[in-house]
Amino acid sequence: MLLERVYVIVFAIKAISAGSVDPFGWARADRIEFHIPWLPFENETRCYDELGCLNITRNWYHLIYRPFNVFPLPRSVINTKFILYTRTNPNTNELLKAQEDSIKKSHLDLKNKIKFIIHGFIDTPLSNWVGDMKDELLKAEDLNVIVVDWAGGSLPLYTQATANTRLVGLELGHFINYLVKNHGVDPADIHIIGHSLGAHTAGYAGSMVQGLGRITGLDPAEPYFQGMPAHVRLDPTDAELVDVIHTDGKGIFFLGYGMSQTCGHIDFYPNNGKNSTEFKI
Repeated sequence: MLLERVYVIVFAIKAISAGSVDPFGWARADRIEFHIPWLPFENETRCYDELGCLNITRNWYHLIYRPFNVFPLPRSVINTKFILYTRTNPNTNELLKAQEDSIKKSHLDLKNKIKFIIHGFIDTPLSNWVGDMKDELLKAEDLNVIVVDWAGGSLPLYTQATANTRLVGLELGHFINYLVKNHGVDPADIHIIGHSLGAHTAGYAGSMVQGLGRITGLDPAEPYFQGMPAHVRLDPTDAELVDVIHTDGKGIFFLGYGMSQTCGHIDFYPNNGKNSTEFKI
């Protein structure tokens, strides 16, 4: 009996979806006129020193896609770090800050392009894939690889982690703008690569940097982002080129955690965008 009800619900949703681009548009909080008790932070703003401010308005809520919003944890808790690797120091990390002394004392080569790597939810820079990607990038080209460490914000409950990405995005956007303004870095030479929540973090940072060259989203996280307006998630306006690879888009109800919705200039869907043990690169 329960299974029959599930099938009825699934078929009903498919029927609605067939006739509408956004079948749940009615559930957007900014379309609901009366007061809603589950908007605890509606129209609140919090500022973070030199980084700027974040607010939570009704267009950050959706009854189905994003029913809850909170503010990020304090900066000191998330403790965002920028860790530099180059061909000169491929295995020795250097901590970078948006400060003159930090840049001068590092191996950052301002003549070379810069690639940022951002990990995702319940992840850290110690993950094998981060090290492997860093090594392959340096092998392919003489450049600066900067790993964004936000492990202090990626490990809490998912709702809180999604909120933390906004502050990490501010940190990264501020750091890039510092390099552009004070060290003549061309934003077109910057490429941000983000996985899961890191893909949306890249989008937040990119929205702050005029003329950012490229963002690559690797399985941008679906929950709390799919179906939401462009300012909430990664979207094509965040960089001159936004390319996205979808490989985990089965849908959250089928344990697929990546978006199936297009969110870049170019979206790739290997194996129809669904996980496959046979797919190899």
